[in-house]
Amino acid sequence: MTSSDSASGPTPITTDHTHVVHNGKRELTIDELALMQPGMDRLMAEVGYRVHRLYYAAKASNWKLAEYFYTSTVKQLRLCATSRPKYAEDMAAFLEADCAPVREALRARDQTAFDTAYAMFVERANHYHDVYKKPWLHWVTPDTPPGDLDLTAGIDT
Repeated sequence: MTSSDSASGPTPITTDHTHVVHNGKRELTIDELALMQPGMDRLMAEVGYRVHRLYYAAKASNWKLAEYFYTSTVKQLRLCATSRPKYAEDMAAFLEADCAPVREALRARDQTAFDTAYAMFVERANHYHDVYKKPWLHWVTPDTPPGDLDLTAGIDT
């Protein structure tokens, strides 16, 4: 028997207790914190930011920087799946089938393999937008590299 069980069965969960945290400005309940969590639109905007940098870092042959943004992208995609469980199964498939070849091309420092894997990565991302009834939401790689990032930094190290 666990501490929450009694001879007559499990102790019912009560709702008269709420955890409260302080953010430095005010007290917030767990429910209030949950409401502040970003939706899929904000989470995916961060993915786009990272993928833009990933692409142009690889094009500049800054493989360490490209791998950094690849890892950051994958972490963000996993957060999306955790935050929105209805996407978890497809996200896992995307990470395995479509992200992994990008990672392998980066590790191999193979520009041709990267170009092929990246094109499929974007095509499959847009496929999933279609699957989830958002055919008007197709991502494209921006035409220009990010202006706020030195894509050559650290190449020789």
